[in-house]
Amino acid sequence: MSGAIAAGPAGGAAPGRDRPLTMSGITKSFGTVRALVDADLELAPGEVHGLVGGNGAGKTTLMNVLYGLYRADAGDIRVDGRTVHIRSPRDAIALGIGMVHQHLLQVSSYTVLENVVLGTTAGTGGLRGAARRITELSDRFGLAVDPRARTDRLSVGARQRVEILKVLYRGARVLVLDEPTTNLTPQEVDGLFVSLRGIVAEGTSVVFISHKAREVLAICDRISVMRDGRRIATVPRSSTDATGLASLMVGELAAERTSEVAAALGVGAVGQTPAAPPAEQRRPDAGRVRLAVSGVTADNDHGVPALRGLDLEVRAGEVLGVAGVAGNGQVELAEVLAGVRPVRAGSVSVDGTDLAGAPTHRWLSAGVAYVPEDRHRDGILGAATVADNLLLGAQRRAEHRRAGLIDWRRVRDHARETIDRYSIKAPGPDALAGNLSGGNIQRLVLARAFDREPAVLVLQNPTRGLDLRSTRFVYDRVHEARDRGCAVVLISEDLDELSLLADRMVVLYSGEVVGERARGDYDVYELGRLMAGVQEDA
Repeated sequence: MSGAIAAGPAGGAAPGRDRPLTMSGITKSFGTVRALVDADLELAPGEVHGLVGGNGAGKTTLMNVLYGLYRADAGDIRVDGRTVHIRSPRDAIALGIGMVHQHLLQVSSYTVLENVVLGTTAGTGGLRGAARRITELSDRFGLAVDPRARTDRLSVGARQRVEILKVLYRGARVLVLDEPTTNLTPQEVDGLFVSLRGIVAEGTSVVFISHKAREVLAICDRISVMRDGRRIATVPRSSTDATGLASLMVGELAAERTSEVAAALGVGAVGQTPAAPPAEQRRPDAGRVRLAVSGVTADNDHGVPALRGLDLEVRAGEVLGVAGVAGNGQVELAEVLAGVRPVRAGSVSVDGTDLAGAPTHRWLSAGVAYVPEDRHRDGILGAATVADNLLLGAQRRAEHRRAGLIDWRRVRDHARETIDRYSIKAPGPDALAGNLSGGNIQRLVLARAFDREPAVLVLQNPTRGLDLRSTRFVYDRVHEARDRGCAVVLISEDLDELSLLADRMVVLYSGEVVGERARGDYDVYELGRLMAGVQEDA
């Protein structure tokens, strides 16, 4: 989550200082796909170095090579001027290189202390000495965490601090952070940035991988842009802005189009929330109630209540945003609204008809469409064709049938039209869906949902992992659905995205709605407090 971020130098690496790390000519292929092509990177001591680029640009792949998770096909890595061969994370750690992944690697039932020392040899003082060392690092860099606390009882922000402590405990001089703010509240983002400034002040270098231009411009000293597996440019933070970064990232877009994309992504001035659209574009007079949720209680996959007496209403021509830190019932809410998770109590009504407990075909007939968070696992059949995937859920429709059977000629013709209309990069309707890129799989899933002009559209983190153009494509389709009178529920962990698209926003915490705000009344820090479970004043 990105919030209002205070700008300022993060370490001020001076030109001409020695480079503790250089990567040059790095090439990596996966089968016929060239993920990295002669990629290079130079890291100065005591700097935060931003690494940005579109989906598939090679950012994480390059860092996975550095950390020993992948072996490069060609290229050279130098640490302190000496050529090194990194064949595993163990080699990287021995060279002072540590990486914090987007998906945290922890044993949930272990304490902070146990997670930090896992895989290390006991030093002087044993576990007590390790606990003292963790506390000292925590105090020194503002990474507040109790070494005795169980990891599964910590917030996402605290668990991330544990991962940073693991790296610092092992003596890292280069710290790689992969999309570190994805699941953080605005307050946790600010706290992370304060800690990073303390870390680089002592000479450690940080690589900050992100797709959020506002955050990169707030914390990074220099910024490298990758595109198509190559480093395109490296620029000082002081000499660029969000539009300039967007232009480098997308490359072939015209300058005016790049500005439009940058604005749509909420990458305005640092320290500001994305501007609300002009008054004439807001929709305070949305139509009748299309989706009504009353007293819904539902369990998660382990039988534990995930939603508790939930009430929601969404009107025709309205986008309702649902904010919250991951793990507070968002997945269960999306699945309840899509009819794929049963409820223990309550009702879910579409246009006045209660569908709770109804079979899937009734939800589809009522006009409910769902774009799941995990498009690979829940959105497509990877071994089926593009045409098959576009047909899913619509196989009973008259336009796809002839003499009571599926008319495959019509299905393929419709698939070709859809591929063209939604700019899906696929060889044709008979191509396997699982062979498409992530962005094109998302276009396929969206095409299937939007093409049926739904009455209710449920979207969960619809732009996660997408590049600028694909994100803008999603935003345009959401606006079109809203303008047609669809009731849209946008469940997202990105406050910028919610601020741009939502007409109203509710905050979900521990399966309950703990706050509601209308457009024009969004304050990221207030929302952040609600997301962290700090209740509103009575």
